Amino acid sequence: MELATTVQNREIALKVGEWSTVAKEALADNTLKAYKVDGKAYSDYCEANDLQPIPADPQTVISFIKDEADKGRAFATIKRRLATISQMHKAAEQANPADSELVKLTIKGLAKRLGTDQAQAPGISLKDTITIKALINDSIKDLRDYALLLVGRDLLARSYELVGLTVENLEYVEHGAVVTFRRTKTETDSHSYYIGQDATEALKAWLDAANIQDGFIFQSLTRGHRATGRAISTRDVRRILKEVGQLAGIDASGHSVRVGMTQDLIAANADLPSIMQAGAWKSAAMPSRYGEKITAQRGAVAQFHNK
Repeated sequence: MELATTVQNREIALKVGEWSTVAKEALADNTLKAYKVDGKAYSDYCEANDLQPIPADPQTVISFIKDEADKGRAFATIKRRLATISQMHKAAEQANPADSELVKLTIKGLAKRLGTDQAQAPGISLKDTITIKALINDSIKDLRDYALLLVGRDLLARSYELVGLTVENLEYVEHGAVVTFRRTKTETDSHSYYIGQDATEALKAWLDAANIQDGFIFQSLTRGHRATGRAISTRDVRRILKEVGQLAGIDASGHSVRVGMTQDLIAANADLPSIMQAGAWKSAAMPSRYGEKITAQRGAVAQFHNK
């Protein structure tokens, strides 16, 4: 029995290893990072409690997610952990314990107990960018950071999308520019997105000042304020947006440009399909959530009182 278990574990490890190798080429970096973090948390828990991680008994998964809830994890994090456990079992070609009715009921119970609301990042609006512009100077760092802010807004970009942009992705057009790129590793085709005149002018000012003619658009700087040729990191993007957001009194995050532009588009009466296309959303759930407060101000009660 012990020998059979050892052989099974070896076969599982080989299958998971093969899946991991293929996944590195197929999945987005953020997805892989989430799998790594969640997988380690689950494996560490199983090791500490002498439980078998794969194939797992439903009770093992239930005890793990309950323990995560007791540690104060957000419901969204617990759901992501469960999705990772499911993927681990699929990769190993084992029965998925998350399909158990007991696990599903436990998740429903945790949703009721913890609530499913997620804190929304504050948006950086068009008005905020005007304030920020008035408070920065013409240093090469400020030129880069302001260009990143405006380009990020017009592209409704995620942090990892901004760091991957290159000069070769750009085509200047009348009153703006078109940026053609693949938004994720899983996309096989590039898509084109428009950035407006303000963002284009800010981008040109940064590229000219940094003497960047090819390669990555948003590059790190040396102590002597020269572009290094290396792309900034996603951590740098979050730090930059937090710094510029503070100028407008906003506790910004990496999502703030995406949230802010979505809210501005909704306020300008842009239709939801167009907003979904601009932000590369497959579902209307997230842009609708970003604009919920604006939509509420246009609802039946608001119309009644405005009359």
